[in-house]
Order: sequence, then structure tokens, then C-alpha cells
Amino acid sequence: MSPESITAITVGIALAGLIAGFWRDVRRDMQKLADGVNSLTERMARVEGVIEGVIGRRNSSPRS
Repeated sequence: MSPESITAITVGIALAGLIAGFWRDVRRDMQKLADGVNSLTERMARVEGVIEGVIGRRNSSPRS
């Protein structure tokens, strides 16, 4: 094998390692982002329930 082909193979392996590491980090960051969005969604649902409860109490007729 010529030195040029060894160099090309080595560079290719190094690039493949960099790309694999990059995608691993991207997937991990995306999972953290998805977890954060899910947490916010749950919190907003709770706030929405409280608001609906307050509005419902305000609109209901007084009990006698």
C-alpha cells in the first residue's frame, strides 16, 4: 500500500470518528431538549387547569 492510500484511510477513519461523536452529542442534546419541552408542557397543563378552575368558579351561579 502506498503512503498516500494509508494517509487517505487514516484521515477517513479520523473523520468517521469525529462525525460519530458529533451525532452522539447531537442526539443527547436533542433528548435533553425533548425532556425540557415535556416538562414545560406538563407544567402548562397544570397552570391551564388552575385557570379553568378559577374561571369556572367565577362564572358559576352562587349557591343558596
